[in-house]
Amino acid sequence: MKTLRVLVVALVAVGCATNPATGRRQLILMSEAEEIQIGRQGDAEVRQQMGLYKDQALQRYINDVGQRLARTSQRPNLPWSFAVVDEQAVNAFALPGGYIYITRGILPFLRNEAELAAVMGHEVGHVDAKHAAEAYSKQQFAGGGLAVAGILFPETQGIQGLAGLGLGMLFLKNGREAELESDQLGVKYATRNGWSPEGMPGLLNTLARLDEANGSSRGVPNWAMTHPPAADRVERVHDAVVAAEGSSANAKTTNAGEFERHLDGLVFGDSREKGMVRGNEFLHPVLRFALSFPPGWEIVNTDAQVSARESATSNVAMLLELASGNGSPEQLARSAFSQSGLQLVDGGRTRINGLDAFVGTYDGAIQNTRVGLRAAFVRSGQQTYVIAGLAPAAQFNGAARAFETAIGTFRALSAEEADRIRENRVDFYTARAGDTWDSIARGPAGGRVKASTLAIMNGSSPTAPPRAGDRIRIVVAG
Repeated sequence: MKTLRVLVVALVAVGCATNPATGRRQLILMSEAEEIQIGRQGDAEVRQQMGLYKDQALQRYINDVGQRLARTSQRPNLPWSFAVVDEQAVNAFALPGGYIYITRGILPFLRNEAELAAVMGHEVGHVDAKHAAEAYSKQQFAGGGLAVAGILFPETQGIQGLAGLGLGMLFLKNGREAELESDQLGVKYATRNGWSPEGMPGLLNTLARLDEANGSSRGVPNWAMTHPPAADRVERVHDAVVAAEGSSANAKTTNAGEFERHLDGLVFGDSREKGMVRGNEFLHPVLRFALSFPPGWEIVNTDAQVSARESATSNVAMLLELASGNGSPEQLARSAFSQSGLQLVDGGRTRINGLDAFVGTYDGAIQNTRVGLRAAFVRSGQQTYVIAGLAPAAQFNGAARAFETAIGTFRALSAEEADRIRENRVDFYTARAGDTWDSIARGPAGGRVKASTLAIMNGSSPTAPPRAGDRIRIVVAG
């Protein structure tokens, strides 16, 4: 036992080193080769699960900005990669080894290239500071015997033991100090390349407004979900901005015009490939189907499923997702519920708007709560879809009619109808005298987002109207 303690102490001494980017000593139990391997594996998963935004000119632009930042970082020899993922959430994230992504959803809320450089510089800072590797190392070391055994006997772990991490590293939440550290590094890297250090506080102020507005997300969490409150960070980054202004008098570039050139026509919100929410209807023009949820319900579209609830606090909910397995709708229904603890009360084969289906009512217990479920398995094209309504047993009868009505709206889309469904996109408009954010949001020059969202996109408060003659960002039908 004493020998093991000595070995662990020695291990910590070897694993601790001063990081040149931060000046801090860190416990890192991961080699650079392992960082790169994890990043490479995670990159493949990001591209497969989230998808890259299909605009090669924008991808080149983002990569060019990122590579400039990377070349002046503390780890310029990493295989740096920068890409825009096709997600509407407002976020940016990094994997170990230099794989960095921003969502298309954050781009309309950045005012200029200096703010873009601040976002990407922040993520470069995470990689430079080895925040993910440090968090992983702390987890491993805190794991006790098994982790220590794997480290003491590398043949039992090594790189092979890291192969299952991949995308799981992506949302390993950084601590507050790590985020503040990356803010300061982001200011430093952007300023070294001539971008205005004001990009970072400008970015953080916009994110603070979005935090307050509670923006929506898809499968990727919002920045507000993975970072400390943006408003708190503005003050903390102030000293880094002042220092950057003092040391780099030529760091004034914002390149707003060039940035907005790439923003013009960007998809805003949900996309054709991932399905689109329009009012209370969910439309998927690529898979060619549509479903209407009960009016007024809150709908969330993620990569795995579409869900809807009466309200944020309601236990009455519906979901739509692909059924797994092969077979008829009835076979898939019986297979799905065979081990669920829910029993079929009544149901049978039927047709919904000309499509083969199996619809049933089930009851049972989920996590010790008695529930009722109305579920339909519907075949459309080459896929079978599950549409289900779930409620606590005491509320099920009251919700059953809404479930049944919604299930009955599932329909296939014709090729012509699907082709007419277009994404909303970013456009530009010259404000006129008397315009308000509300009038623009309701009028032909907008009409696709809330007034508060338009104001935030333009760096303004909803209570401060745009000035006549200003060129502002709006969202229009594709």
